[in-house]
Amino acid sequence: MNLENIQILKSKVYVKTDENNRIIRCEGGYTTPEDLTGWTYIDEGTGDKYNLCQSHYFEGGLYDADGIPRYKLMDGVPVLRSDAEMEADRAALPAPEAIPSVKELAEENKRLKAQIAANADRQEFLEDCIAEMASQVYSV
Repeated sequence: MNLENIQILKSKVYVKTDENNRIIRCEGGYTTPEDLTGWTYIDEGTGDKYNLCQSHYFEGGLYDADGIPRYKLMDGVPVLRSDAEMEADRAALPAPEAIPSVKELAEENKRLKAQIAANADRQEFLEDCIAEMASQVYSV
C-alpha cells in the first residue's frame, strides 16, 4: 500500500450567529448542516477540533455557565467577547421566577384540597337532585 497517495479529508467548520453577531452554534465535520444558509465558514482542518467542533473548537465552550455566548464573529473571525459585553447580556436576562416557600406551597395545597372536597360535595348534591327529579318524573 502506497501511503503517499492517501489523502486526509479536511473538515470545514461553520458558525451561526444571532442578530448581534454572537456565535450561537458551531457545526462541522460529522455534523455539517445540509443547508448552509445563514452559516459562515470560519476554518477547516483535521481531527476532533474540526470534526466535533461543538465541543472542541471553542476553548471553554460557546456559552458560559449562565448561557451567555462567549464568542462573536468579527470580520469573519471568531473572537472572545469582552467581560463588559457578556455582563450586558447577563443584565438583560429576565429575572428568575420566584420559587414559592414550603409554607406557601402547604397553604396552597390545603386550599386546593378544600376546593376539591367542595366540588365533590357539590357533585354529590347534584346527583341527588337528579335522582330525586327522576323519581318524581317516573313515579307518575
